[in-house]
Amino acid sequence: MRNLIIAFALMFSAVTFAQMSFNVSDLDLNNPMNSEANIGWFMTDDIMVSVGMDNWDNFTVGARYYTGFCDNMFIEATTNSSGDTDEREYAISAAAGWTKDLGIWKLQFEPMVVLDDIQDFTPRLAWGLRFNL
Repeated sequence: MRNLIIAFALMFSAVTFAQMSFNVSDLDLNNPMNSEANIGWFMTDDIMVSVGMDNWDNFTVGARYYTGFCDNMFIEATTNSSGDTDEREYAISAAAGWTKDLGIWKLQFEPMVVLDDIQDFTPRLAWGLRFNL
């Protein structure tokens, strides 16, 4: 019983003191409301889980692993769901990039190579801004 209480205390402390993050990627300066945004939660120092939503029908869920290689390199996998409830489409995307601190409070710049759909291998360059809370 004592070990169970210690395990719950450790899980609660990890959830309570974890760090949140906000990200804007593919920022369209002419129409900023068309940009993609998500909210992330660092589960550990190396793993972040993020959720983004355009509306109730279109959402993304992703996981990012910070490798520690080459100064904050990350690898990310994301599942995108879109369409109506009758015709739902899913796509799995992947990204690899770096998180660079801009030196302005907790703002970070993230250049990356992105595959929007891993079945259609068309890589592209992208960038994002991340703000850690």
